[in-house]
Amino acid sequence: MARVAIIGLGYIGSSIGLGLRRARLKNTEIVGCDDWRRARSEAEKAGAVDKAHGGIREAVSGAGLVVVATPPSSAEQVLQEMAPHLGRGAVVTDTAASKSAIGEWARLHLPRETSFVGGHPMAGQASASGAGGASADLFEGATWFLCPSGSAHGDAVGSVVGMVKELGATPHFVSEEEHDYVAAAASHLPMVASSALFSMLRQSEGWTDFGRAAADSFRKVTALNEGDPTLTTDIAVTNREQVQHWIDRYILELQRLRDVLDRDEDAVFDEFSRTQIQYQRFLSGQDLDRGSQTAPADVPSSGDALASLVVGQRVYERVRERLKENERRAAEDPGGRRRG
Repeated sequence: MARVAIIGLGYIGSSIGLGLRRARLKNTEIVGCDDWRRARSEAEKAGAVDKAHGGIREAVSGAGLVVVATPPSSAEQVLQEMAPHLGRGAVVTDTAASKSAIGEWARLHLPRETSFVGGHPMAGQASASGAGGASADLFEGATWFLCPSGSAHGDAVGSVVGMVKELGATPHFVSEEEHDYVAAAASHLPMVASSALFSMLRQSEGWTDFGRAAADSFRKVTALNEGDPTLTTDIAVTNREQVQHWIDRYILELQRLRDVLDRDEDAVFDEFSRTQIQYQRFLSGQDLDRGSQTAPADVPSSGDALASLVVGQRVYERVRERLKENERRAAEDPGGRRRG
């Protein structure tokens, strides 16, 4: 009987177990490992694993596929501890939100005959934790980044791809460095920005009034502070340079927006309406199938019915009026006369 071992029976690890159990893989045993007794009990009770162990050796012995679903700060110790007990040809993957560090640890500690395929599912909620919040549907439709090591065998990569597809996710191959660059911008920076915004107002002398004025928009933007600070710290520290890079970029973008506010109302409207249209394109998936290309920033043509639906007819018409006005001005010479 084949064995899949999941190390770490928290929210992500238990969701993987539930998804694999739901898939009813033939002749496959799903075992788990966690050094916290309560986590093992909850995972077994939820049906995430066939059996939960307290020690890594018992879990990985005989396992063809091992999934490390621990916080990034624990991953090196886990890889070190499991290394002597892995069977020849075993495949190891993980779910950590930063990849360069864990990839280096895998190269350092795992046996040469072991294939390591780094992974990161882009799914989950910051406030969720434990097997109690786990779901077999968690990864449905999600992107699952995969970063195979240079020594990983094709069959090993295929095994991890098979698991990802069984869980309903879409595999996307990138290098460790590319993953960390992208994840720092799209996933890690929002956590830092959420923390900074809340801290800025909370430490202000006017916090009492700010707190009373905080409506749904403020709560949504700062909701990432509900997550486990240990996990946030792990992510920020193991991907420190890339997070710092995107903080610097964010500061520059805020400064650019600050400068836009010094301009007239039409310029400010152009800025925010263009961003809204681009955001709606992102939500609809229109600009996600173009490789590394960025979706055009131009306002959609008058024949683009979708644009008027997603941003609202009134806003769309105002955008069209502004575009026509810009075209009219561009057709005039410096003296204000139309060109013949």
